[in-house]
Amino acid sequence: MIAPAGAPPEPASADGVQRSFASQVALIARLLRKRFDERARAMALTADEALTQAQWRALGAIWLHPGWTQKEMAEKLEIGPVAMGQTLDKLEALQWVERRSDPGDRRVKRLYATDAAEPMVARLGLLAGREDHYASVSLSPEKMRTLTGLLDEVIEALNSTA
Repeated sequence: MIAPAGAPPEPASADGVQRSFASQVALIARLLRKRFDERARAMALTADEALTQAQWRALGAIWLHPGWTQKEMAEKLEIGPVAMGQTLDKLEALQWVERRSDPGDRRVKRLYATDAAEPMVARLGLLAGREDHYASVSLSPEKMRTLTGLLDEVIEALNSTA
């Protein structure tokens, strides 16, 4: 691919392949999700607690954003509506999530985590903290602050042009 005039050269990976910024960010996100998914499955106390990536992402999102609708959840997590419904069915069967009717529109169901979900959410939170630490361990605290600050700037710029 030819870079625009004046554009900085693309960074090379360990295998010598040139990666764009967007592909680097996507790769990092994929690797982090994959590591987290492997560890989340390994920490399950029972077979029922062996959550899929969609399930732990949904449970975490519901915990952090109580009252979202199934449609909002599917859009935010970029999961299809059918898969989102199946994911929520599983979480509901585990009694970790409940669907409540919206007082303003009975057709709409709002999603809430139950008290029974708290131990799993706590374990997922600890795991997330460990994975975040592991991902940043190769960088000095100063470099990590610089990196997260720069990424926040990119996020802000992308949100303002959306």
